[in-house]
Amino acid sequence: MDHAESSASLEFLLHELGYWTTRTASSGVSALQIVENFLPTVVLLALQLPDMSAYDVAWRLRERIGLRQVRLIALTGDYEYIYRDLARRAGFERFLAKPVSGPVLRTILRADLS
Repeated sequence: MDHAESSASLEFLLHELGYWTTRTASSGVSALQIVENFLPTVVLLALQLPDMSAYDVAWRLRERIGLRQVRLIALTGDYEYIYRDLARRAGFERFLAKPVSGPVLRTILRADLS
């Protein structure tokens, strides 16, 4: 599944869960540009980005006023412990293997609502 298909699939899942206002980015730089005008409540961020470290993106998001409490969820095809540890240190609350299933995403996103 390429980036566009993966993004569309995740966006569809988010819409089903009631997250109607979504944005997608194909790189770390574009993700950081998007948050200039859009304050998300949840960020699903692939750890393999074409232009910069996803951990750097996470740290930059956490540094921004208004984004310190954003829910960061790491997405990756590489599920080794070292990457999970790095993601946790960068501020990700969850580490999910791709492809993400609807039930798993629903459970994680609704965890704080109950």
